[in-house]
Amino acid sequence: MKRLLIIPMLAMLLSIACQSDNTTIEGFESNTTDIKAAAHGGEYRIKIRSDKEWTAQSDVPWIMISPANGRGDVECVVKIDSTLVGELRTTNIRFSAQGMILNELAVAQEGYAPMAKATNSETIELKASAARQDRHFDLEIEATVEFYVESDCDWLTIHDHSLTLDRGARPRKTTLGVDWQMNSVPESRKATLTLHSKSGGELLSTISIKQAAAPLITDDRRGDSLAVVTIYEKLNCWAESTLSTTENMSRWECLRLWERGDKGLPSQEAIGRVRDLDFSYFNTEDDLPMELGCLRYLETLSIYGNVNTMLKDIRICPELAELEYLKDLRIAAFGLVELPANFANLGDTLETLDLNSNNFTEIPAVLTKENFPHLKSLNLSSNRRHIIDKLQGAAAYEKGVGMCDNGGERLKQLLLWDTLEELLLSYNYLDGTLPDFRVGEDGVRAYQKSDFAERGDSLNWAVERSLPRILPNVRRLMINLNFFTGSVPEWLLYHPRLLEWTPENLIYVQQERGYDSNGRVVGFDDAPTSREYYFEAYPMLRGRFEFNDEIVEE
Repeated sequence: MKRLLIIPMLAMLLSIACQSDNTTIEGFESNTTDIKAAAHGGEYRIKIRSDKEWTAQSDVPWIMISPANGRGDVECVVKIDSTLVGELRTTNIRFSAQGMILNELAVAQEGYAPMAKATNSETIELKASAARQDRHFDLEIEATVEFYVESDCDWLTIHDHSLTLDRGARPRKTTLGVDWQMNSVPESRKATLTLHSKSGGELLSTISIKQAAAPLITDDRRGDSLAVVTIYEKLNCWAESTLSTTENMSRWECLRLWERGDKGLPSQEAIGRVRDLDFSYFNTEDDLPMELGCLRYLETLSIYGNVNTMLKDIRICPELAELEYLKDLRIAAFGLVELPANFANLGDTLETLDLNSNNFTEIPAVLTKENFPHLKSLNLSSNRRHIIDKLQGAAAYEKGVGMCDNGGERLKQLLLWDTLEELLLSYNYLDGTLPDFRVGEDGVRAYQKSDFAERGDSLNWAVERSLPRILPNVRRLMINLNFFTGSVPEWLLYHPRLLEWTPENLIYVQQERGYDSNGRVVGFDDAPTSREYYFEAYPMLRGRFEFNDEIVEE
């Protein structure tokens, strides 16, 4: 009997020994001994078998275990966050029961390599020109670190971008906006954007930009045609009827060509070239196109009617001032803020200049008799960016409110411009008192009888009183709706052409309920309420103006 008992006992011991070989630690089993996670993290499932009640723990916040305890056959989910660092990070998950560690599971997560690159394209191709709203492209950037962008050219403008690199998936995506300028040169050009790590400045990636060449504009009739089309497109004109590329240039409504026998024809080469150009109603924020300088024989130019003029900050291209035959220039309601440094180059030919309804903050210093000896008409009216009635508040506007007088000196220079025939300064922010002049100062002389010989008027009063001869040839003067105060100077009260200017409306009337830069109520102290004083000085003008405010032509 004893022998029979020994054999079953050995079998049982062998069976226990075999079970011990299959158990990791005292009845706890796991289907894996470690987890190797990528930088973006993820979920990892672990199968556990245990005959004891166990608890799982980790000392780091970037790991979550669910369920975190159990007994028997259990599947645990280990969630690992995306990493926020570039190097490897490690930890252990401990499984314990009643204070005794049953097992440890090693966890290692790769770090993110510093990276920022464009996902949509690393090479961008641009046209030579386009409307302002179309001169923009977006780059989708995928990044693991904060980055900054550098450009090796001045014709790209890079917008600010935002990139949030908090807990969550990496790499993150952001949008990089880029504006581009038009290419006016008949050669293609290239640029490179480089993306750098903010932490160390290391180069992460590059983006290549290639822009097409502008069309070659030749110095001939065909070149004029191409220049006009390019200007039309760059201004973003919407009046399609003014220009149709399917018709001969001579039929375009926006221009007139030089013809054989025209008075003032510059040369035989000018025949068939553009003489007058008129573009109205457009929407642009760009400076005047440099292709204007290609219209070599241009005599008259009119650019009028930009959308939201008062919001614009536009300049004249310097090429315009190189036009040697330009006589009449109108750039109005456009958004101009300054004139180019070489603008005086037009002085040899320019006869009329209309810059009304722009955004000048002062009378341009270049506009003097010395620079423009042939100018007859100057229009600087309506240069108001904002509408205010108290000039003391003008400083609150970063870009200014409109044309002010800058201490009176520039206005004084305009009034001393004795060859002008028209001077329009209405609806600006000119303030202070009107300059008074004395004979013998600033080159001012008194009226003489010879000044009126051709008119045949009896203006002895002006001669006898030695009235200062100011704006003697001006047939139209407008200074109304400004912020002038003080007295009306004698040179203006008794000006020989005063009544031709309709002074009751276009001289004396100033900004209603306005206050000048010193807080004074706007308006002249002694503006005449009757013309009687004037007829007493110049009795022979009574018949022309007493009952009729309209100018009577001689």
